[in-house]
Amino acid sequence: MSKKLTMLTAAALIATAACSRAPETGVAPGHAAQTPSGSTDAAPVIAGEGSTNGAEVTNANRSIWTLDVTKFRKERGNVGGYDKRWDLSDLPRYEPTRQVSGTLRIWGSNYLQDGPLGGYWAEAFKQYQPGITIEYNLPTTAIAVPALAAKVADLGVGRPATLMDYLTFEQVFRYSPTAFNVATGSYDVYGWSPAFIILVHKDNPLKGISMQQLDGVFGGARLGGYDGSVWRTDYPYRRGAEENIRTWGQLGLTGEWADKPIHPCGQSPRANIQVVFQNLVLRGSDQWVEGYRAFANYATPEGKINPWSVQVRNEVESDPLAICIASPLTMGPNMKELAVQGFNGGPHVARTLESVRDRSYPLFNEIFFFANKPPGEPLDPKVEEFLRFVLSQQGQGEIQREGRYLPLTAEMVREQLKKLD
Repeated sequence: MSKKLTMLTAAALIATAACSRAPETGVAPGHAAQTPSGSTDAAPVIAGEGSTNGAEVTNANRSIWTLDVTKFRKERGNVGGYDKRWDLSDLPRYEPTRQVSGTLRIWGSNYLQDGPLGGYWAEAFKQYQPGITIEYNLPTTAIAVPALAAKVADLGVGRPATLMDYLTFEQVFRYSPTAFNVATGSYDVYGWSPAFIILVHKDNPLKGISMQQLDGVFGGARLGGYDGSVWRTDYPYRRGAEENIRTWGQLGLTGEWADKPIHPCGQSPRANIQVVFQNLVLRGSDQWVEGYRAFANYATPEGKINPWSVQVRNEVESDPLAICIASPLTMGPNMKELAVQGFNGGPHVARTLESVRDRSYPLFNEIFFFANKPPGEPLDPKVEEFLRFVLSQQGQGEIQREGRYLPLTAEMVREQLKKLD
């Protein structure tokens, strides 16, 4: 083993015993950190922001939701984003099929109000449907589908539905909610459903990894996995231990790396966004690899937040054997990002603004509207009109006007519009 790798490995063992170091401010590559409006003199809401002394950040054992989490989200949401304007002329223009009236109740994701998109949509839609008033209730995506089940919302909005979302709705109606994919998650904006990033130490020679290999690294032998609310026991939902990957040699590395163990890490699997990773990579399974180092946001005695993302950064920087699921806030100079190959083969695709939007980079996220559409019956007219608007040139144009979520391609829009028939 080289002296450098020996020293780095020893340092990793020390860091593992000593827990995480203090986090630093993260900025996505290619973007300068922006100063949030009105917050130039405010104390940072991230614990240890700007610190490089490696001191441990104390956990106050207090819910972060008792802190100003909205401020934290808005400040992080001002880092990254895009000003590119795609040609959306191949998307259908919204032309009302009828005039509707009343109140459209939309419950769910806070990100529609943490940024301007919710207001953009409401203002633009009213130009075509002046009889409609949109009533938002947007504390968290966790209430999107339950609000539909409780019959207090006409639409839910947020990340993909979880198993509990499906079970809640199906226990009431005996069929599934209809999910309309209305946007692709962001490229590099923390909180706005950014694409998952796979990071290794900068000295690691690995350049790319496949989705099947990611399953082997982060998953384990399993008896099945969930496809929505359906437990599947066919391959690849069910697989054996022979597909597990536990050493760097199994990923093609040679020499001193070949027999070294892989140290996987990332956000806690209890986070809803990690459920999306489980659905994408682990085929709806909860069977994570043994030894997975899970990090979570926690509150400090100073009333700040120690984000999981910067804890992961510290892990990758201190451990040459680490491979971690990360967010844009994790990015730093002492690590590198892996290109990812899809399950069906093809090239290893680097994460870029374009590859996330066209989804050739396979670890993308999605944003949905959820509607109650009984089988064989039409949607509520005001719901249908609003969805046609969101899936139009005008509606998708408002997404790129905000510059966080990514607008759908014409092919994606056509697939979603079929659900309205």
